[in-house]
Amino acid sequence: MPTAVDTLWSFFEDVESVSACVPGLQSLTILGPDEYKVVVKQKVGYFSATFEITTRREEAEHGRYMQFASVGRTVRGAMGNLRSKDRVEFEVLEDGGTRVHVLCQPALGGVLGAVGHKVILSKSREMTEQFAAALCERLGGAAGTSDEAGSGDRAGGNAT
Repeated sequence: MPTAVDTLWSFFEDVESVSACVPGLQSLTILGPDEYKVVVKQKVGYFSATFEITTRREEAEHGRYMQFASVGRTVRGAMGNLRSKDRVEFEVLEDGGTRVHVLCQPALGGVLGAVGHKVILSKSREMTEQFAAALCERLGGAAGTSDEAGSGDRAGGNAT
């Protein structure tokens, strides 16, 4: 992104701005300075579901990274629950811009968990890439390709 790290950091601290980049977002409720609840509608494999997810920022080092933990359940559609550990890393580039790495470690249970680990990782990667594209559109950058997203239990993407 052709944006300074402090500008990006401020954007990521503004939950309402960031939530506008989340694919399928239906609502946002701010619960506290580092905690919020969202309702998101998604299709996973052959199943559609609406999730109610509570996310908490667990850790942050200004200008370097933010780490989040999310827990949720479906409120409509296929039954299931969700847990996710997510990390947003900021890398300052030589030209003064910033590369943003978004790393996700999702886990689904219930009927949705039965669709298979590869399908869940693929969906997570897809959502991360959609998020990165929306972020770039809002901030004037170009979305990059996924990090080694297929390795292990991680899905991720870059915004450069």
